[in-house]
Amino acid sequence: MAPKTERFEMRLDPELLGRIAHWADQQSDRPSRAEAMRRLVERGLSQTSSDMQPNAVERLSLWMLAELLKQQPDLEDKKTPNLIQDVIYGGHFWALDWEMQGVLHNHVDSKRAMREVVDALDMWNFIERAHESLSDEEKGALCKEVGPVGKTPQFSGFDGNNETEHMGIARFMVEDLGRFARFKGRSFNSHMPKVEQYGSMFQTFDPIRRNLEHRELNLSEMIEILKRG
Repeated sequence: MAPKTERFEMRLDPELLGRIAHWADQQSDRPSRAEAMRRLVERGLSQTSSDMQPNAVERLSLWMLAELLKQQPDLEDKKTPNLIQDVIYGGHFWALDWEMQGVLHNHVDSKRAMREVVDALDMWNFIERAHESLSDEEKGALCKEVGPVGKTPQFSGFDGNNETEHMGIARFMVEDLGRFARFKGRSFNSHMPKVEQYGSMFQTFDPIRRNLEHRELNLSEMIEILKRG
């Protein structure tokens, strides 16, 4: 008994229809347009974004690159190119997901997290610089107004358990890109959530930031910002 099917109609632009017809022409049995679309839909649904299924040209390119890498006289890690060639030869592409998780992952930093990290680093850069320029009397006044945090106000990073994306962005921006050099060498792990706290502080800092041309934060501005933390 033939499987039950359901009629489905859709509209496609001429360019896409042409691409489908071209794909159908390349198949050995020259399927109808409807059958070609069914196969393409099934092929798309059968794969996930993490599936690695390179075509013939891509496999050949990978093989040749791995072979070239093996020929490098100063190459210490010969396991990786050999693994890639074994995977291509046997079709074991799942193995690369297992062995190269640091490369073959689907994570992409969100623009929101990146913006929050930049805002926090910029804000704390100003806060720390301003604190260094305060007199002893002003530092005492800051502590009196905001409590213990005013003794040594310092960027403490992001929570390594719950804010790993933010922590990773901050570390990469400082250690690898060389931005906000003041924070270089720090752990970036606050061991407690900080995104919400920094966001609250930034709401106060942002309008002040627009007027910080050729000057540092003053005492009253620091008090206002740190009280939001």
